Amino acid sequence: MLNVLNITKPSNLDEINDIEFKFMPDKHDNKFCQNIITFDIETSTGYFKDGRCIGFDHDKYNNDEDFRELIDSSEPMSIMYTWQCAVESYDKDIKVFFGRTWETFNEFLTLLTREMRRQMIFGFNTQDRDQETDYACKYTNKYLNLKLFIHNLSFEFQHLRNLFEEEFYGHKSSKQKIFARSAHKPMKVKFKYARRINIEMRDTLVLTQKSLDNWCKDENLPVMKCDKIDYLKIRHPETPLTDKEVQYCINDVVSMVYGIEKFRDKYGTLELIPLTQTGIVRQKVCSTLWAEDPDWMISQWEIMTGYSLDFFNKLCKLFQGGWTHANADYVGCVVDNVRAFDFASSYPAVMTTRKYPVTAFEECDVSEWDALSKQNIHTAKYRWFAKIKVSNKNSIVMSNYHNTYWSNSKCVELEGPVDIDNGRVKLCTSMTIYIDDISYDTFKRAYEYDTVEVLELYKSKTGYLSKSLIRLILEYFKYKTSLKGTGNESLYVESKQFINSIYGCFVTKIISDIIEFNEEDEGWNKEECTEADFNKTMASLKPDKCFGAFQLGCYVTSWARHNLWDFIEKFDEKIIYCDTDSCKGVFTDEDIDWINQYNDNIAKIEDQVINDLGLDADSFTPKTSKGKTKRLGIMEREEDAVHFKTLGAKRYVYETEDGEMHTTIAGLPKRAGVNKIKCCEDFTNHTVWNTKESEKNVIYYNNHQHLALWTDDYGNEYLDEDSIFGLAIVPTSFDLSLSDQFEKFLMKLKGYTDADELLINSTPEILK
Repeated sequence: MLNVLNITKPSNLDEINDIEFKFMPDKHDNKFCQNIITFDIETSTGYFKDGRCIGFDHDKYNNDEDFRELIDSSEPMSIMYTWQCAVESYDKDIKVFFGRTWETFNEFLTLLTREMRRQMIFGFNTQDRDQETDYACKYTNKYLNLKLFIHNLSFEFQHLRNLFEEEFYGHKSSKQKIFARSAHKPMKVKFKYARRINIEMRDTLVLTQKSLDNWCKDENLPVMKCDKIDYLKIRHPETPLTDKEVQYCINDVVSMVYGIEKFRDKYGTLELIPLTQTGIVRQKVCSTLWAEDPDWMISQWEIMTGYSLDFFNKLCKLFQGGWTHANADYVGCVVDNVRAFDFASSYPAVMTTRKYPVTAFEECDVSEWDALSKQNIHTAKYRWFAKIKVSNKNSIVMSNYHNTYWSNSKCVELEGPVDIDNGRVKLCTSMTIYIDDISYDTFKRAYEYDTVEVLELYKSKTGYLSKSLIRLILEYFKYKTSLKGTGNESLYVESKQFINSIYGCFVTKIISDIIEFNEEDEGWNKEECTEADFNKTMASLKPDKCFGAFQLGCYVTSWARHNLWDFIEKFDEKIIYCDTDSCKGVFTDEDIDWINQYNDNIAKIEDQVINDLGLDADSFTPKTSKGKTKRLGIMEREEDAVHFKTLGAKRYVYETEDGEMHTTIAGLPKRAGVNKIKCCEDFTNHTVWNTKESEKNVIYYNNHQHLALWTDDYGNEYLDEDSIFGLAIVPTSFDLSLSDQFEKFLMKLKGYTDADELLINSTPEILK
């Protein structure tokens, strides 16, 4: 562990020479710096009007019409007012360097890389630094490679374009690479900085999938993130910073050094640290299965390399996520005494107990539909999926349940008249969809129809996942269960991440649209993946890196939805709200008896898997640190709600017995929700959080910022001539209003002509 330094002021640039660097060579003797270097910037957002940038004020914006009109008619801009870089002196201590302009950052990188190049040839100690540095820079033919770790690289990248725009664009002969899943969201940026120097920026946010604050807390790092500073305050490169503001900057980069140190300790070198959180899990699974079950991995590799782009796109159309929905009958109603249940690790549970398509899908004649569709899904010889068109000859296709099953977004074609229940198809004339056998088992009961036209049909043999993979999942579930609250944070966090991420490895797209950063389009450009691109990717796959074909991921979510719909079909009108692996409803004691019987059946399924695969008898029932048995995959009782209210998917609030309010509102921080919603009656259609109440911001990318005069809170003026590129953080309000489509659906469903009236007065029959 590095020394925990009491750093209260930044280092001088000449202290770079006091840092000892360590390098690892490759087979060509190029050097890879192993010192951890972290980078961060702080910016201000202003609103440009008539040559000046002014700051934002919540109270004035929400109460002063003239000020609000001024802000709304201005162009958001941003300015970097400080950068900070923490550099580890290998295995010793940490130095933090500060600067206020891009020019000084470039100077810093020049000094840093010059000293690195000197040490990679002559070592830390020196006889004549200037002579050695001059020689190293001019005559060495070895490449120096270093990494900058940045939390939320997409933010810094837009501002770094002011310094490195040409380097980011690069040249065809250079080795720079920008890897991004979507526009403006680079995960890794590699570019040539100077002669034979490659800098690679890595995003630690995609590595950890946590805010910096949560990363520090979860890993119990020696240095924590400081309390927030006022981001609305205008600061620029000549604004004096308070001790609190300086310490905030220091802690951001120093805490990251300690976080990355744990990754380096685990993987041995900075080069072996995966790019993403799923990459961490993928490494563990691949190494385990390649050692224990290489035949499985080879079979998965053969399946994946056998995909064509057309077939892979069909699997993408087949894939669905969880099932999140509110029973429309209850929308807008305050419901008392709501009981809640949650599946224990739903996805890992179905991955370890259910059977999957474990061979390559083969297209079969549609005449096989009758035989395939009549199989029992639990004992079926084949998994199948199809493209079908369902309709009613003399009527309409209509949902048989209060809860509506099929997502409108997963319809290839939908013919009307159509009713959409908050994104799900309540009724239609016909629908054309891709569907698998697990989903069809629910679909055929969820809708009233009499005609199925089979347009395409594919089948695969069924089987469990690899025994080694199942055993590994169960092992980490055991770690997660037994280590929670014991103080062994590192292994507990690792096991929790593994359990949460293992499914993500299955559904990571093999290839998606190609995101490029280029000069011609002033930045980001998206191109569709071609057959040639796809085939090139398939050809690059290696058997020891393939443990789960994409088709398996499609079935993980199908099984999880099927489990949830066991409850929905049983209780339907009592179900108020469901969210992927949980449900809330007005359940009676008799209903709970049924749930207990359901859990007993889960135990039988798990016992069957233990018997089939020869697993340990207690594989699915680890014990907590207090000796309590916790079974994987059962429906567990969660905290009940004295009062509960929903306004649709991902929009609900509830009050517990102790009077505490809880809110889940998609797009709104929980703290902002509970600050405004004091009781269920406060949660209504058209509820609005102003810019201060919402605690929300939107991001504004600006590639053509103007020359602007900034005035800070001390009255100091600064003319910014260098910030062409910016990313402004703009406060925004939040409107809870229902979509027009959903509002009209509710009015039709409940027979009201006024939306506000229906949300106040409607009461489901079961509650009357």
